[in-house]
Amino acid sequence: MSPRFLGYGFAILGVLIISPDSALIRKVGMDPAALLFWRGFGIFVVSAVLSVLWYRGRLLSYFTESGVLGLLIALFFFISTCSFVYSAVTLNPIVLLIFVALGPVSGAVFSIILLNEPPRLAVWIAIGLSFLGMAIVVWGEMHGAGTLEQLRGGQRPNLPGPLSLLALILVPTLLGLGFTLARKLKQPNVWPSNALAGVMAMAIMPFIAPSLVVPSGIFWEFWFLVIFVSGVSFILITLAPKFISSAETSLVFLLETVLGSLWIWGLLGQRPEGHEIAGGAVVTLAVIVVVVSAARQKSSTSTLPPT
Repeated sequence: MSPRFLGYGFAILGVLIISPDSALIRKVGMDPAALLFWRGFGIFVVSAVLSVLWYRGRLLSYFTESGVLGLLIALFFFISTCSFVYSAVTLNPIVLLIFVALGPVSGAVFSIILLNEPPRLAVWIAIGLSFLGMAIVVWGEMHGAGTLEQLRGGQRPNLPGPLSLLALILVPTLLGLGFTLARKLKQPNVWPSNALAGVMAMAIMPFIAPSLVVPSGIFWEFWFLVIFVSGVSFILITLAPKFISSAETSLVFLLETVLGSLWIWGLLGQRPEGHEIAGGAVVTLAVIVVVVSAARQKSSTSTLPPT
């Protein structure tokens, strides 16, 4: 199996696992800071166990060899997780969907700046298709909410607050940057950095959260979200940039928005509208384009970052 197909395999499997994330966050209904504490706990447990098994006695050498880059990966992962959870809890999920679609652009830009690795033409085409898919969703939502009529009438539509707007900007920015840094890091994986990000959440969130008590009646949903969805998914997703570019990883990550809407339908009874189905189909086409283009390349082509 070629390295590129291995990278796509890790990314797709990780996205399949993380796809019920938004639906479970809303079903659990916890305070964002409390949920971040437990999410950090799940990420720490899974990442720490795998890090110990993989690195054994060389675990500390990971941080000495990675230096500032390993710490930055942990910090950006922590901030992006906080931004995503805050946005998912406090904002319309469609707004979050719009900004997540900027992730591949962020990954492409950071790949050019940090790795001197411009994306392939097929990746740019897929990015364009992803924007088209999101535009269909946005148009449908604005039409349904009467936002278009407000704009035509010269009224000011409701906009997110400053903190929400900051979180929305950080989600795609740090998504692309994190994947790029993971690709740049000269280590087989970034699991110790993931574990450190979990420690950050557990250390900070108790001072912000009003309570860390888990609500009753959601035992299985809660622990599935914390351990499996939060912990296991990013183990796989952060392996993908070792084999494919950060822009390609971000493109595959967009499948979460398509699959997530189906989970929201199944768990919360919120049926997707026609424009959401159409937009999701275009996003899926974008991922198919980039995967098929990779399949046409020679399997012997190296996809590792330049030294």
